[in-house]
Amino acid sequence: MLPQKPNLGLYIDDSNLYYRGKASGWMVDYKKLYQWVAKENNIVYAKYFMGMPGWEPARSINEAFAKYYKGVGYQIIQKPLKKIKDLQSKNGFRNKCNFDVEIHDEIMKDLVNIDMVYLVSGDSDFVRTKETILKTGKKIKFLAYENNCAWEIRNSWHVFLDEIRNEIERKVP
Repeated sequence: MLPQKPNLGLYIDDSNLYYRGKASGWMVDYKKLYQWVAKENNIVYAKYFMGMPGWEPARSINEAFAKYYKGVGYQIIQKPLKKIKDLQSKNGFRNKCNFDVEIHDEIMKDLVNIDMVYLVSGDSDFVRTKETILKTGKKIKFLAYENNCAWEIRNSWHVFLDEIRNEIERKVP
């Protein structure tokens, strides 16, 4: 049984969400998401995992986002983007940044101080993380775009970001 306002860890897998947001035609405003989560939970940890491009202007844009999210209350965890050969892409490569291991490790480290995890990712690689969390008696809820949610996550406790779009959408001026 969870407390009325559980202590919570919020973990954002930006690498998993960025392209899905673009494909969905809308992006999450992570300040609004933070506020939505905080309405019913006591956020103890809020960690935002993001790849950092090594070229301009993309680097400056990501640095500005990181500064903004830090001001919202997120701890920013970054690492460089990799270029992966992709013959389907118009320039022959795509950018990639995988944080699965880092997110898992951070959650396991933080778990002692929280009742519940909100993991913002639809990646099936987190099934093992879910199983480990549940074995400790803690809870986990996934938040993901519906068009990017693995069936293993759909069979878990989840909220589709699309269902709360009106509350969390980033509005572009």
